[in-house]
Amino acid sequence: MKLPVIQNAFENVKKFSQEKLVEKYPNGVPETIQKRYLQELTFLENSDHIDDFEIFRCLSEAAKKSNTLINMRGTVSGSILCYLLGNHSFNPLSAHYYCTECGYYEKVDTHLFGIDLPSRKCPCCNTKMWADGYNLSLETVWGIDGKKSISFEYNVNSEFLAFAQRTLEKIYPNQEVVRWGMFQFNSTQFDERMIGVDLIGYAILPSENTIQDYTDLISYLENGDICITGGILELQEHSIKPVRLLTVEILDELTELQRQTGIYANEIGNKELREITWSNICNTAAPSRDLQMLFQKVKPKTYRDMVALESGRSRWDSICSVFCWQNGQQGYFDIDKFIEITLTNDFKLYPCFTQEDFYDYMIENGVDRVRAYEAFECIRKGYAVSVKHKDEWKHLEIPEGIKNVAKNYRYVFPRAHCIGYVLGYAKMAYYAKVDGKMFGRVVFGKK
Repeated sequence: MKLPVIQNAFENVKKFSQEKLVEKYPNGVPETIQKRYLQELTFLENSDHIDDFEIFRCLSEAAKKSNTLINMRGTVSGSILCYLLGNHSFNPLSAHYYCTECGYYEKVDTHLFGIDLPSRKCPCCNTKMWADGYNLSLETVWGIDGKKSISFEYNVNSEFLAFAQRTLEKIYPNQEVVRWGMFQFNSTQFDERMIGVDLIGYAILPSENTIQDYTDLISYLENGDICITGGILELQEHSIKPVRLLTVEILDELTELQRQTGIYANEIGNKELREITWSNICNTAAPSRDLQMLFQKVKPKTYRDMVALESGRSRWDSICSVFCWQNGQQGYFDIDKFIEITLTNDFKLYPCFTQEDFYDYMIENGVDRVRAYEAFECIRKGYAVSVKHKDEWKHLEIPEGIKNVAKNYRYVFPRAHCIGYVLGYAKMAYYAKVDGKMFGRVVFGKK
């Protein structure tokens, strides 16, 4: 037995996204942007993800009403539909200028993000234009033909969980919505005992089923609440739909900062963040210690550079063991070795830190879209350092320099995922600039 299809899901997604698109581009939607939007709608209509986008829309509306925060994780946040349906998202389109007065649009051929571009006045009406776009291609979200499997996972603040449950219950009024937990283990070398079950979201059960019908999946959270446990695939085998909602400390802090300052976190956009530097971000202590040290060493000048370093620090896993996991514990992150590798000739020519970097540089170097996407998939899955897939890797027809850079990775983070984190750090820094005393009280507990 499967869950019922959400009524009018596609129509809702189309209606609300179209309205938002016109709101974002009030003096005419540029043709290239309209084309991207319509292509994603077509992909969506022929996919298995219509209900997922409608759930995202409803959760985003709940977050907006409750002044809580929710961010999509992973590559799907690079979809223009997510940008239009969410109230938190960043613009995934190519870097561009747009004039809200006359509708002048200019795409900028650059690896920089729109937030990194210099201020400019419209050549038609002399109005100051806004620059936007984070260069996230259609293919890296949907694949070549729209058939790519997309994962929907969310970062949320703690307060949002109750709103999320109510929202899911409204979407599925005839199904039971239950807590979804995941076993947590002691990760030390000599102790691998289970130490508890953490709430990681909610699960929607098929019609007429209750949690008691899944005795093999039942467990209990730390507070004693009953929950369903199991991985995504295991739940799907039982026709249970999981909605993963991971609470993130920085979103709790941003929620409290907006409450104390009266400045909504989701209204802090490119205009406010343009002047935030790596130094401002480090002073908030929001990033990990490794990333702070990396920023201090490299001194990134742009958001594009900060996202690159966030990606590299987060999941750098080279054959040189710069970043690895040993016996369940995080290995030593060698910043000097990391920088040394990025200074090689191949890396200077093809500075690939994220999945999308590899795809973009292949396209720029004349690799056709299909071959570039196939190679992109191989690189993100770690084929470059896999003995099992060495023949597939050997025969990829891509520039040798890109192959050499890829050999440093067993996994490459999506750009969209890292953009979300860097913009979160930057918003923290903005609050610190606007009201340092309040920031100190909220984040550092100063009186």
